[in-house]
Amino acid sequence: MIVLGIHDGHNAGAALVKDGQILAAISEERLNNWKNYFGPPLLSIRKVYEIAQIEPQNTDLIAIGCFVRVGPPYADINWLGRLQVALSPYVKSHAFAKMYVRILHNFRETKNLKSLLTTLGMGNIPITFIEHHLTHAACAFYQRPWSGEAVILTLDGSGDGLSATVSIGKGNLIKRIAETTYYDSLSNNVYSEMTGFLGFKRWEHEYKLMGLAPYGRDDGLKDIFNNIIRIHPQKPLEFQNTFGAYLYDVTKKLTKILVGRRFDNIAWATQRHFEELVVQWVKNAVRTTGIHTVVCNGGAFLNVKANKCIREIPEVEKVFFYPAADDGGTPVGAALEGYVRLCKEKREKPKFYPLTNLYFGKKWAGHEIEQTIKNTKWKKRAQLIKKDIEKEIAHLLANGKIVARFSGRDELGSRALGNRSILADPRDLKVVHRLNFAIKQRDFWMPFAPSILQEDARKYLVDAKVAPYMIEAFDTKKEAFALIATIHQFDLTCRPQTVDNINPTYKKLIQEFKSLTGVGAVLNTSFNLHGFPIVGTPEVALKTFENSGLDVLALENWLIEK
Repeated sequence: MIVLGIHDGHNAGAALVKDGQILAAISEERLNNWKNYFGPPLLSIRKVYEIAQIEPQNTDLIAIGCFVRVGPPYADINWLGRLQVALSPYVKSHAFAKMYVRILHNFRETKNLKSLLTTLGMGNIPITFIEHHLTHAACAFYQRPWSGEAVILTLDGSGDGLSATVSIGKGNLIKRIAETTYYDSLSNNVYSEMTGFLGFKRWEHEYKLMGLAPYGRDDGLKDIFNNIIRIHPQKPLEFQNTFGAYLYDVTKKLTKILVGRRFDNIAWATQRHFEELVVQWVKNAVRTTGIHTVVCNGGAFLNVKANKCIREIPEVEKVFFYPAADDGGTPVGAALEGYVRLCKEKREKPKFYPLTNLYFGKKWAGHEIEQTIKNTKWKKRAQLIKKDIEKEIAHLLANGKIVARFSGRDELGSRALGNRSILADPRDLKVVHRLNFAIKQRDFWMPFAPSILQEDARKYLVDAKVAPYMIEAFDTKKEAFALIATIHQFDLTCRPQTVDNINPTYKKLIQEFKSLTGVGAVLNTSFNLHGFPIVGTPEVALKTFENSGLDVLALENWLIEK
């Protein structure tokens, strides 16, 4: 059974699933170089079939995530988003939220999408729509790394009228037991609003607030936040807006209180309030269901500090955070849930596969790389390394060079995991300045992350575990000062990627670096310029290299040094 999953809203993309196994998944932004692209993923749909080497006409079902295609309410192109803001005071009940979604679903734009499907010979293939939070739940539950039941938690800004859900997963069934409307959104009303108040971009720069938070202190603001969103006193699995305002109206009402406060104190209060409410919500879910294994998905779970708090809850025996937690992962969830429904229709038992990696994108062939290089000014400086390019890169890193690596298949999601990464020596704090000002243009307080050999994780991390996706934060040991450029300078936490044989060439690179330096880790940040998505094509990789302070570009087996 072949199912195409599509998300055509914020972070649009496509995924292809065959008999429960992900064959390909890619975000549109990787192909059109438009960060957080909103719209029909016309390039991605074609690309997943190319990657999987499957004819589109052989597809059994098309599963589209979201009944209502709504992006950030502040987007000028998004009249539905602005309507959502206007209607928000009335969406205090679940019944109204569902009615709102059903009505707006009738106005859903699908013309361009259907035109492409017809062109691909897919005009007669059945189409089903999957509710937004169910796509998040399906991603996490069907790909959890253990068998057995689980509490399924989804949390984000909003999607199809909701901002949070609690479900019980058993076998191939997901049973929802609680949901929170978007009017009561914890993420939107506090976290995203404070992100915007501090001058950052809502629905994109929340990570900057998280990175800033450890520098702040309690000046009483958190007590005020407690009066905006809380856990519903009669419904412990739901959040409740008690402020009588939604989105930017929250900021307007708080302006007099916020003006004059230190920006790091605002970040601290926002993060602490978020952590405390999420932890209480998780505890309530475990207590209510009696299930101590938890899976989590949705954009709010990109908050690695909150994830650390969840992992450390005594009542939680096991927890799995789906790594492509933002809406870029929803095509996978739509395809998996569509596959389950198809199995039910055909009276067949669905197969599930635990997530082992996120390398679901395209691997570029050697001749494609070579031809791209020949069409640029770099052709005379490009060197083909036929053997042990990982050893060459390790030597460059150990000698202070900053190297961009474009190798293997794209990673799905917002985190580069070695294949589309900028690498540097983690021992050298000077490299942080170079990365921030010559390449990434990041804010000075933002930490970078390490890729650590799995066998060395215990050396550097407190309570180390397998953490291959940079989706959790850890406290560090004193030995981690050898990775000083990759840990948070104030609270000494880090957001690691532990590397094993899932990515053998990347593991070999780090092993070679260790043989030279004694350090079993490298600094890893995403290969992109500020404001652009992670590079998705050799052409964009070369342009990024040319317009940045990068020293070296490794394109598969080609090395180009400035």
